[in-house]
Amino acid sequence: MTTGWVIGYVIGGVLILAVVVLLLLMIRGAHRAAVKAEAILAALQESRDNTAPLWAVNDVNSAIERITAGAGAVREHLASRDGG
Repeated sequence: MTTGWVIGYVIGGVLILAVVVLLLLMIRGAHRAAVKAEAILAALQESRDNTAPLWAVNDVNSAIERITAGAGAVREHLASRDGG
């Protein structure tokens, strides 16, 4: 009868050890995933900062169109003054 108890304790100990090992592996994997996620977030923030000036391209294009239109209007006015 005591042999049965010893076998039960050994099986229980092995099961507990297996659960502990699996939990440690899961925690290690979660830590690695968190480190990678932080690196990805840092890279995304850096790319956002590096591409921020691209959002101003539309404003620059609008300003160039207004300047070009104004220069064309001035040219037409000067041509009509000189020719008339």
